[in-house]
Order: sequence, then structure tokens, then C-alpha cells
Amino acid sequence: MTELQLIAPMLGWRLLWRLPLLLAYLLLLPIGLLSFLPVIRNLPVANMKLHMWVHRLWMRGLVRVCGVRLNVRGSLPGPPCLVVANHISWFDIPVLHALWPMGLVAKIEIRGWPLIGRLAEIAGSIFIQRGSQESRQRVNRRMAARLRRGEIIGVFPEGGISPERGVQRFHARLFGSAIRAGVPIVPVAIRYWRDGDLHDVVVMSPGLNLFSSALRLLSQPSMEAQVMIGPPLTELAIGRDALARQSQEIVSAFYAS
Repeated sequence: MTELQLIAPMLGWRLLWRLPLLLAYLLLLPIGLLSFLPVIRNLPVANMKLHMWVHRLWMRGLVRVCGVRLNVRGSLPGPPCLVVANHISWFDIPVLHALWPMGLVAKIEIRGWPLIGRLAEIAGSIFIQRGSQESRQRVNRRMAARLRRGEIIGVFPEGGISPERGVQRFHARLFGSAIRAGVPIVPVAIRYWRDGDLHDVVVMSPGLNLFSSALRLLSQPSMEAQVMIGPPLTELAIGRDALARQSQEIVSAFYAS
């Protein structure tokens, strides 16, 4: 059975207007990319650099065009900090970028995706090879260097998307970058909401690829992406394992509330 056959029963009339609207919105992307040109990218706009302001504005528009309303509770501290969030869907990435244009740690396979991989590089993604200690150490060093430069870096410490509901174990491996750089760790919970938890709708089910999952999302009634920001963890001396446990507990409590 093909991916299209799997999702065909889920597609509806909303796709007929959301898909053309999304394609039209994507035509604005080259204009937004002009803000990344070296001569203008660092111009100040609303307490941000120009390319970051345009990046966040474009991502917020993308989220809305897809039929998702962003509902943020709490606020991020000023950069630098390490954001650690649970991972439900590929759509978590634009949601976090709509919150703040942060450098997200992503699996190295994304770099090879047509267009998306190049855009992820431009947006400042840090690519990691899963299962490689050498890659993890290199990424930790790069994360620490960028945190010291005043950036916000984001990670999904569950290590992947789980088909199960709820928050899975937070792995501590990438928490060391915040300790090394001496910056706060900010737990962030993400969930998708419409008359109850929508985990089964937004998670990429077995047999679906990114394209078919996106079509299913565009076919759904409007939903909320709820982003709940916890208090910054600043007691870094307790070590990365304890920080990972604390972060998981905070995110789990938000997710279940």
C-alpha cells in the first residue's frame, strides 16, 4: 500500500484551499532569504538582527497557513540559552522557529533532503550522526561555541519521535554544551490541541513520509500548537544527568496539565 493510499481517507476539502495557499506562501521565501545577505543580515530590527526577525516572521506565517495557531505560555530568557523540548512531529521545528529562530540540532540525513536540507543549513541547524560518539562530541563543542557567542540552541533530547503519547526519557548527552558554556537550560513542552490531545494526528505514523504527513496536517481542522516554557535551570553544577531529569519532569508536568 502506498503512502497516498494510507492517507487518502484522511484527506478532505480543507486541502483544496490550504495547499494552494501554502504553495503561494512558499513563493515569498526567496524574498525572505534576501535578509540573510551579509551586508544587511545583522541590521537591528525590534531588538533582533534583521535575518532573525524575518526568519521568525516567516515561520509564524507558515505555521498559520498550515492551519495551526501558536499559543505560547511563558517566555524565553534573553539569549544565550539551551532550549530542550519534547518531540512529537516534524512540525515541532517550524513551531520552535516561530518562537525564536534558534539553531536546532537535527539528524544528519536532513542535510541531504532537497531544498529543506539547504534551508536548514541557512537557518543554522547543527547536524548530528546518531549513534556516533565522535559526531556527538563534535556537536557538543560546536553547540558550546555558539552558546558562548550569544545564540539560542535547541535540542530534542528524547532522541527521536515516539509513536507513544507522553514525554519519553530525556537523554543527557547534549546537556553538556550548556554546562561548558555556562548558560541556562530552558525546558519547553510542545503539544497539539483540539478538544484533547492530537498526538495521533501529528505524529508521523509508520508508512508515512514527510510529504504525506504534511498533506494529512493540511487536511485537518484548525488546531493549536501549545508551547509551554518552563523556568530556566541555572544550577549547572548538579551535572548533565540531573539537569536532564529535571527538564524531563518539568516538560512532562506541562504536557499532562
